[in-house]
Amino acid sequence: MSEERWIDEPVMVQARFLPDGQIIPTAFIWEGHTRYIMSVGRQWVGDEHPSMRHFLVQTAASDTFELALDTEKLCWRLTRAWIRPATA
Repeated sequence: MSEERWIDEPVMVQARFLPDGQIIPTAFIWEGHTRYIMSVGRQWVGDEHPSMRHFLVQTAASDTFELALDTEKLCWRLTRAWIRPATA
C-alpha cells in the first residue's frame, strides 16, 4: 500500500510541449534522483489557481506523483506523492 505525502516544493521537470498545446512530462528530479515517468494519467486545472495545470504521473518504480505547472510563470511544483514503502 502506498503512503500519501503532501510535498509542495519546486522541482525540475523535463516535458514535451506539442504543437496542439498538449504537455507531456517525461521526467523530474526530486531528492537528488531523476524519476522517469512511464505514464501520464489524469490532468486538470486548479479551481483556486486557474494558472496551475496538474498532472498525475507514474514512475518506473510504480510510485505516483502529482506535478503542477504554473502556466504563467512556467515553473513546476511537486505537490503530492504516493510512495510504496521500501521492502527489505
